Amino acid sequence: MKVLTLLVAVGSIAAPIGGAFAAEPEYYTLDTLHPTSPISKDHATSFVSYSFEPAFWTEFFGEPESPRALTFTLLKHLYDRGARPIIRAGGITMDSMIYDPSQKLSAVRTENGKGGIYRVTIGPSFYKGWNNFPNGTAFVSTLNFGNNSVGIAKDLAVASHQLQGDKIIYYELGNEPTNYPAARWQRSTQAYVDQWKSFTTQIGTAVSGASRYVAFFGFGKWWASSATTDVTGLKVRPSDLIPAGVNSTGLVGQYSIHSYAFATCDPARERRATIANILNHTDLARYADVEIYPSARAAMDSGAEWVVGEFNSIACSGKPNVSDTFAQALWTADVELLYAVRNASSVHLHQGATLVFQSNQQLNTPGDDGSPGFSSYSLLYPVGSSKRGEARVLPVFVSQLLVVEALSYTDAIQMGGRIASLPTPRGLKESEFSGYAIYDPYTGLKRLVLLNMKPYYAGVGTRGTVLLDIGFHRGAVVKRMTAPSVDEKDSAKVMWAGQSFRDGKPVGKETVEILETAEKVVIRDSEAVLVDF
Repeated sequence: MKVLTLLVAVGSIAAPIGGAFAAEPEYYTLDTLHPTSPISKDHATSFVSYSFEPAFWTEFFGEPESPRALTFTLLKHLYDRGARPIIRAGGITMDSMIYDPSQKLSAVRTENGKGGIYRVTIGPSFYKGWNNFPNGTAFVSTLNFGNNSVGIAKDLAVASHQLQGDKIIYYELGNEPTNYPAARWQRSTQAYVDQWKSFTTQIGTAVSGASRYVAFFGFGKWWASSATTDVTGLKVRPSDLIPAGVNSTGLVGQYSIHSYAFATCDPARERRATIANILNHTDLARYADVEIYPSARAAMDSGAEWVVGEFNSIACSGKPNVSDTFAQALWTADVELLYAVRNASSVHLHQGATLVFQSNQQLNTPGDDGSPGFSSYSLLYPVGSSKRGEARVLPVFVSQLLVVEALSYTDAIQMGGRIASLPTPRGLKESEFSGYAIYDPYTGLKRLVLLNMKPYYAGVGTRGTVLLDIGFHRGAVVKRMTAPSVDEKDSAKVMWAGQSFRDGKPVGKETVEILETAEKVVIRDSEAVLVDF
């Protein structure tokens, strides 16, 4: 790794990569000794994980014999840094998924004239393609609950188990039951629980009968709930299902809940989905504590783990000029670390494209030629399309490098960091600053992640700079996540440690800043740093 020390004549302050100070830095003190949360558990290599919409599986991953190079290049960057993501082949279209053993292609969409997907047929290649993923990648095998057919769900479970049973870590029955027709369970939590238990038991028997190796399948192998935080008549969040006895047979391994604080599913919510709103740290933390954490707490109190099985910034495929900008990178880093503090076992950042049936009022649409309208919150546009243009990586990708490296114990070998939230320095707004401390269980404070969430828009005023006293230290290495502005859309101008990743491969020399003893840290507005002691 090449090391470049950038020093300027402002005391002993290192200037941020990407330009000199726009204005004299304002001085603040960060209290690293008194976190505002308990220190979390150790986080596994799979904490940073993903969810991919099955209907667009081929666009993202290709076929087994012709894998999609751009997607796998990004996964390799994470793998090389020690991450081992769990891949959930899930989303709304898993509830219209059927298995056809004679189908040659991985996944085929059946659509109406307006691009509405009402069936996704997968063949053996869907599962065989899992062999293209980096070694150690585990999968959540997703099963159709939406068609109300235990036979369809059994076929998917048996096929996935027979073809890739050693790679499957959990099974999931149904996506977001909160959005199913009200007539399905008549808004009865108990009716949902009873059918979920009936289906999963029957599926377990079918898998056991089709396997030479499994005497009885099912214990601790299921995700339960997968509900949204939308207010609906059916209450099936983990905090609702646990007292209703969903795990009375011991099948549940983890409880999953979905996290979307913003949406473009209708005009009212679309108006709220702005850069300023998605970067309000106070509101992000409040959403986590009010909407997500009660279910997380219920899961942990029951002795189980919990995961964010699907999440992103803005439901219904994001919002152009918001979720395809550098703001999305700041948002993703902050939210993933918020959930790490709250002991999520994994967080699955969702990837996909516009789904017509999701809402008849939504902002996003497929391409006029029928090609996918890829979600603007995705890590990448995996192939060229009339709606999104050429294939490319989006600005958000650098956030994944930041989080993976922050939680890694040693250089690109093992994740496992324990994390806690830090107080906002006096004089800064809580809504505009987010700080986290990462601890090694043997040596104590190991790293800091500091996010200046204050939006700086291109061409609007002067970019502010914060100078942080992080307390006494004997020297540190700083990596910086930065862009010319918060609304920057060109990922060639979005940097992690001096490198950009627009076409997958890093461009530029990896560049870090070396802090001397007790030296302070500089963060411009709309910027984040990883400080490694």
